[in-house]
Amino acid sequence: MSVVGPWECRLAGAGEWRVVPVPGSWEQAGIPMDRSGPVEYRATLRPPADAAGRRLRLRFGAVSYACEVLVDGREAGRHVGMWDAFEVDVTGLVEPGRPAELLVRVEKPASLTGGPDSAPVPGRYPARETLAGFLPYVWGHSHGGVWQPVELLVSGDCAVRDVAVSGDVGPGTEAGRLSVAATLLGPGEVTVEVHDPDGRLVDRQQRTGDAEVAFELTVPEPRAWSPHDPARYAVTLRTCDGDERTVLAGLRRLTADGALLRLNGEPLYPRMILSWGWYPDRLHPDPGPERVRADLVELRRLGFNGVKLCLWFPPEYYFELADELGMLLWVELPMWLPHPTAHFRGQLFTEAERLVRAAANHPSVILVTLGCELSAAVGADVLGPLYDLVKRLAPGVLVRDNSGSGEAYGGLLDEYADFDDHHFYCEPAYFRATLEHFAPRWRQPRPWLFGEFCDLDTFRDLRRLDTSPDTGRPWWVSADPAVNPQGARWQYDVPAQEETLRRNGLWDAGAELERISARQAVLHRKVTLEAVRTRTDTSGYVVTGERDTPISTAGVWDDLGRLKVDPEEFAQFNGDLVLALDWDRRRAWVAGGDRPAPFDTWCHPVGARVRAHVVLAHHGRTGGPARARWHVGFPDADPFATGRLDADAPRGTVSGLGVAEFVAPAVDRPRRAVLRVDVDCAGETTSNAWPFWVLPGDGWADAGPVAVIDPAGRLPDLAKVAPRVVPLDTPGAVLLATAWTAAARRHVAAGGGAVLLVDAATADPPLPVAAMPFWREAVKVVEPHEAWGDFPHDGWTDLQFAGMAPDLALADADRHAGARPLLRRVDARTSAVHDYAVELPYGSGRLIVTTLRFDGSAGDQPLGLRRNTGAAYLLGQWVGALTGPAARPDSAVGDRAVPDAVAGPAEPAVHPAPEGGWGH
Repeated sequence: MSVVGPWECRLAGAGEWRVVPVPGSWEQAGIPMDRSGPVEYRATLRPPADAAGRRLRLRFGAVSYACEVLVDGREAGRHVGMWDAFEVDVTGLVEPGRPAELLVRVEKPASLTGGPDSAPVPGRYPARETLAGFLPYVWGHSHGGVWQPVELLVSGDCAVRDVAVSGDVGPGTEAGRLSVAATLLGPGEVTVEVHDPDGRLVDRQQRTGDAEVAFELTVPEPRAWSPHDPARYAVTLRTCDGDERTVLAGLRRLTADGALLRLNGEPLYPRMILSWGWYPDRLHPDPGPERVRADLVELRRLGFNGVKLCLWFPPEYYFELADELGMLLWVELPMWLPHPTAHFRGQLFTEAERLVRAAANHPSVILVTLGCELSAAVGADVLGPLYDLVKRLAPGVLVRDNSGSGEAYGGLLDEYADFDDHHFYCEPAYFRATLEHFAPRWRQPRPWLFGEFCDLDTFRDLRRLDTSPDTGRPWWVSADPAVNPQGARWQYDVPAQEETLRRNGLWDAGAELERISARQAVLHRKVTLEAVRTRTDTSGYVVTGERDTPISTAGVWDDLGRLKVDPEEFAQFNGDLVLALDWDRRRAWVAGGDRPAPFDTWCHPVGARVRAHVVLAHHGRTGGPARARWHVGFPDADPFATGRLDADAPRGTVSGLGVAEFVAPAVDRPRRAVLRVDVDCAGETTSNAWPFWVLPGDGWADAGPVAVIDPAGRLPDLAKVAPRVVPLDTPGAVLLATAWTAAARRHVAAGGGAVLLVDAATADPPLPVAAMPFWREAVKVVEPHEAWGDFPHDGWTDLQFAGMAPDLALADADRHAGARPLLRRVDARTSAVHDYAVELPYGSGRLIVTTLRFDGSAGDQPLGLRRNTGAAYLLGQWVGALTGPAARPDSAVGDRAVPDAVAGPAEPAVHPAPEGGWGH
């Protein structure tokens, strides 16, 4: 029975009572977010008149964090722990048929004042000394109060308190097995019945027990639980006192076959989304079953088959829905940046046991981590026994001590772990090398998952959040610290973003910046996930993240709950079957030895022989021969090359299907082509597509003589690209320089043109540089400027920029009167603006300063200018624009931040693929 309301709350002993939602949080009732309590809740408890002689218990779904329960002023019980359900026996404290006052006095974890390392706000339970999880770092604070339902349970003395169920199934047609253990309020006889997914009775047993009773049940002709067939068995317990409890259980077996995970003997590749339990329309992680069901169904459309519950523990219905829908779950105990005091250590094991017992009932739960990115503050004395506890309570899951690994975060190196787990937030050029670094060949093969990775923040157009005149923008946008205190958040830039955008002239460009960044996010994830799937030593991943938050816009859902990606497009590289590309290897003799010599795989000159190796990662349900067809062509034109590839593709493997080989056709201007591959593998089908750019051989046609100043040694192969390399004093020469020397300054001041390539080692550059990622956390905007020539772009940076992407940007360009940006960077988290290329006035000449790496050579970028086809072509366009006097058309000057080619009205929340689409 539900406790009769309404519920009311107040700061303990002070102020007027106010209505508060239960389930809910006291912040929803207007209590300041940075107040840790105590807060008093009250409601009327109405025991039924026919409950005389029965046991009466109050069951709390969850209370944050520590609470004392009183009935008519008498203490009924206490509880510490914000995530787990608990019961309080009120038999003898209430009289059946007579109302009683229920009072719950609650304190929540005391947050911090200004970031993860700041001082805590007043409170008995500092957040870092509790299992508060990550939500305080998402919106600043923990939620407080009675945030899950409260029920009154009426039963006899022999009633079921808790049930633990685990199911196992052997290979083939062996019988399944269900282990059932129940704790009882009092001794008595218990009957258990098991019904199969079709409702047929398959086993029935009876036991008499005192505090506990256990059953081992056999299931003939078992039907295993899996994401493709989430079959469940109904396990019903009945006591001699008339109590009844039904648990829906699954039969499944998870094993590791080297790096390959197997579920019931079949290959399994977990593809999960990272959830922090953030729901923007409320201040607690209890969104309701309908919302969770809708989210899980949509995630399946995107190709995901699971969710990582990162540092939080959801209501019971979340687990039940995952079981029903066949969604895998990774449970992570909410331990992050802890201060392991005596209170913390005691609570850790107490709460962990409760949480793991609750999770272990569910076949969807396959992985458990004990904490996230733990440092040396938590050692073997804690993680060893905790690992043993979890393995004992959840024998059907794989367990790891530290998600992210001690070797990456300064934690325990002698691990307690059934699988490897790293969190790689990488720029694409460094991703493959990072994987190699953390995967030495001598390690014993075992599953290797990425417990979180592959984020990319998109631009947040704050104008979208002006949802109505009544509600206005969300509270977490406010610059008023009384409304939006920083708390534990390290990222606290949203309140200042509007001012920053207006100052930089970008406020009105929000819709277009949002559209561009959404395209870039899909591109980044496509490249990263395909790189993971081409490796046989990877076993699964968790993409960051589920929805946008006050500290990050890396979600697949925005703040208003709208998808930022097209499900069909996203599922192409996030499914059971994924097609990817790989390339021939090359080497170069450098300084007396061999080195890898990557080349530009996305830009090709006319007549080039292109060899794309087609790779299939197969974790589907049927193996066998794979028949692939490919074609490549320009949009709105017939393909200029086609082919067929046939190969065997066993399940659970990564297989090369063959080479899609073609010659780049003749073009009179740079053109974007698309290679599409469709594959059928024993009835399972998938497809994927990739862009290519075909460049004419005259990228330097308008370029005059070129001089070079290169003390950094970045342009040794310039003469193989530029038609005329001449001394600096040659009339009309355009200078390419890697240092801002006195000679370079004289050349520009006297009326010459120059392109200055700066990096972190450049002395006294015209503009300061700052280290920051190119692809992640930023929107790249191609500004109108004649120097772009006919270099192909749609106003945003696609893979034609991969070979020149830098990890440095230019600052303070706007301080120079007459500065003309070419490529800008708008930070998706702070809205700060930097530049990757800008023309600066200098004397009588023209100077383009850039951090773009025309010579590549970072990570797996092309080695040198001559192998960097797209970059070399662009550099030729810039040199051509600086050759001789150049017009400065009025249309290219002004406050406009987005070029005509991409400017337009606001786009819908689901953004289209680039022009022509990935698959056309």
